Amino acid sequence: MVALGATALLTGCTSTVEGTASPAPTSATPTTSSPAAPTSAAPTGQVTPAPAVGPGTGAEARRIAGVTSLVATTSPERTDSCFPSGPFGSGSSVDGLYFGDGRVGQELDRWGMVAAWGNCGQDAANNATLVLVSEMSDPDSAVAAAQTLNGISLELGSGDYEPLDLPDLGVTGALSTGGSDSAGAPTETVQVWVPSGRMLAYAYLDAPAGGGADLATRQMSDQLTLLQGFQPTPQDQVPGLPTDPLGLAPFALQTPGDNTRFTGSYDLEGYLRLAIDPVVERQLLTANGFAGAYYRTSYDEDAGLDYAVSLYTFPTSAQTNAVYTGFAQLEATAFGGTEFDLPAIPEAPCFAFDNGGDSFYQRCYVGYGSYLASIDVLGLAAADDYTQMNTLLPQQRDLIDG
Repeated sequence: MVALGATALLTGCTSTVEGTASPAPTSATPTTSSPAAPTSAAPTGQVTPAPAVGPGTGAEARRIAGVTSLVATTSPERTDSCFPSGPFGSGSSVDGLYFGDGRVGQELDRWGMVAAWGNCGQDAANNATLVLVSEMSDPDSAVAAAQTLNGISLELGSGDYEPLDLPDLGVTGALSTGGSDSAGAPTETVQVWVPSGRMLAYAYLDAPAGGGADLATRQMSDQLTLLQGFQPTPQDQVPGLPTDPLGLAPFALQTPGDNTRFTGSYDLEGYLRLAIDPVVERQLLTANGFAGAYYRTSYDEDAGLDYAVSLYTFPTSAQTNAVYTGFAQLEATAFGGTEFDLPAIPEAPCFAFDNGGDSFYQRCYVGYGSYLASIDVLGLAAADDYTQMNTLLPQQRDLIDG
């Protein structure tokens, strides 16, 4: 089941991989200085231009998702989703969500960024780890970008970063000390960019005071291991990448509003980057022959509502039913949902959640044959406002029941 944090980012986003929302602060979100002139000269080597942003860019970003480090692997207590996460198709879109400084986006685009994916996780005291993996023009461009971006990191925020030597990673990052988390414990913050072939990995993380170098090294070592063997798509082949290789899109309901940047096909590893509990869901899905997923998200500006449809496919109806039951149990017991009966389909597992600020969301499941689907409606003013779900869930059932 897809984490609410991923869905909640989508307000105002209407393209396949771009985003326009503003970042919510973690315990030490980077603040910015005034935009400055470019910090490096134009590349003297042959940088292969990135393809135009389009469906193929989104497909490549979802490929990158599968090799982006899951934060909880290194920091098991950081299981809460945080902002921002998901796909990106340009350096400027990364900068707009992560930095707001201008220079980072310039450098990524200067060195031919093709696509990127970001993951973010935090603990109960708002100590966060953000990991971003970007695909660059070529290995030399990734090295050059890392060197410049590590220098820019020293100038972000209020200027209190100092160089942090990270010999196991072969780079010098940026360290800020003297912070504290929401529980009052002393913390420090690390930012670091590390190249790996054509790929460029970035981490921004809060750590206990004195522990930043160790946590950054462990986090990025996990990331670099995942990138071993990953083959970026040649730039001229990106536009032709299949966006729905299993043909699932016709069975995922088109919800109101415009599709947002998370919409697309996901394999298991890519899907787990959206999951609430990747460990439990990996076990449940692999035990039942998970073949793939299609995730459709949209935002209806007039209604002020976000929608998400998650469609999963399995080899047999028995396996579909096992996951249907497993997801329903997790929603009720592990994720705090309040179960309710939907008038249109009383037997459907349905759950309501308080999203804070007098905002609620609902999630319901339907399954048939080899397909399992869930629908989310977010931004409701009342937990028992079933108007949208009563209409949408029967439509989704009709799409998959043959």
